[in-house]
Amino acid sequence: MTNIVRANLSLLVASAISLAASSARAEPPLRAAPPSDEEVTRRIAFLQARLDRGTPAANRWWYGWYTGWSALTVGQGVIAVAVTDPGLRADAAVGAVGSSLGLIPLGLVPFPARHAAADLRAMPDATAKERRMKLARGERLLRESAESEVLRRKWFNHVLCGTVSTSVGLVLALGYGRPVTGALSATIGIALSEAQIFTMPTAAIDDWNEYRSGGGTGSVGQPRRPAPGVSWFVAPLVGGAVVGGSF
Repeated sequence: MTNIVRANLSLLVASAISLAASSARAEPPLRAAPPSDEEVTRRIAFLQARLDRGTPAANRWWYGWYTGWSALTVGQGVIAVAVTDPGLRADAAVGAVGSSLGLIPLGLVPFPARHAAADLRAMPDATAKERRMKLARGERLLRESAESEVLRRKWFNHVLCGTVSTSVGLVLALGYGRPVTGALSATIGIALSEAQIFTMPTAAIDDWNEYRSGGGTGSVGQPRRPAPGVSWFVAPLVGGAVVGGSF
């Protein structure tokens, strides 16, 4: 069991490092000719409005899933210590380890959409030079937010989630002789991980594409595709299951 857990932990950490490195790629300027100060001000307003609008959904998603995985880890850990039945103890202990692995991508991989709006608002814009610097920072923040959302939906995330959940199930089935709970743990673990991927907000992707296509020429307050407003999870516990979410 230890070798499988270590292998999955290494896989998660490697994936997190890869995601973080990919999000730091440099990108050439959007336009060769420098925009006027009036245009810079308008673009900053566009970027600020779009980043502001994406922040609540990003926070709901991140905190909802981080809280959910943490609660599952602690809850199953407590059960593992409290029960005396060897089978139930194994179910809970292995389940706690599996749930704790779900925290690694959230804790190690940056999710810029959570803080991008605040970072941009904190920059000064009293002079033309400061406004140009703020515009460059705003463009980078929106680009990084969009790249993070794209990367978290790529195919290797699905493979990684399936591998980790299946490995946890195999530990129970082969290591502890618990094939039924092993199969249940693997199935619900995959479902949980897929739900986490598909409930992730994606508004920054649309906003960045719009900005790249016209420098944010649309109305600052124009609504885009709404980001998911609800995050949910279902996970097994000893003798039943737990359902939760964030709204």
